Amino acid sequence: MSEETKQLLLRLKKEKKVNKQIEIIQKLKEHNQEEMVNRVLIVHLERKDHDALRMEILNAINCNDDAIVKPLAQILNDKYEPLSVKEKVVQLLGENRGKKALGVLLSAVKKFKDAKLVDNISYALTFFEDERVIKPLIKALRHDELRLQALTGLARNETLLLGSMELIKELSLLEITKSFEKLHYEQIMNTIFDEFGYKDKDELIAAVKNKSIKNKINDYRKNQADIKKTLKKVSR
Repeated sequence: MSEETKQLLLRLKKEKKVNKQIEIIQKLKEHNQEEMVNRVLIVHLERKDHDALRMEILNAINCNDDAIVKPLAQILNDKYEPLSVKEKVVQLLGENRGKKALGVLLSAVKKFKDAKLVDNISYALTFFEDERVIKPLIKALRHDELRLQALTGLARNETLLLGSMELIKELSLLEITKSFEKLHYEQIMNTIFDEFGYKDKDELIAAVKNKSIKNKINDYRKNQADIKKTLKKVSR
């Protein structure tokens, strides 16, 4: 642990004023790759006396640390937690991209009824490339209040998009009327056209109906798997 980190943690431990604690936590964000920093921040998350402080803690946490998943899941499943805190928790779980985080999100998308929270969960699911996210994403695409976030996420995650026959089929059948959804939808369609060589939506729909696109999707998935294997070998 660096001397600067150590001093910040000591100051946080001694400081009584919330506004000063927030300032220290903001500085600790730069050191969140250090294991002890995340551990201390997780402990402070248990405080429920000041939402602004907890939001700063959530902003400072290293989302790649799997140790955050359990405490974040507890917050998400606590019915007394404010929506703003839960939304930030969902974001962190998505950015974590780990198996445990995915499990929490898949459970949450079935459990919660609040449209705004489910909307955020749908977007968080697009950070993963697991087949289990496909069903809830299709459900989101069919829902007027949830569609935008699902489209936004799929426009970003080409690997998830191009590797799923079910998602491409669902997207090909969508009729988008809202202008703020069209931008993401057109980006998605262009990604599919460019990768698989279709001129327009009619060609895509025909390929989905006769299932000729399936071989192209399988080839894409195989190519992605080969790339991952190569990257693993290089990183060793």
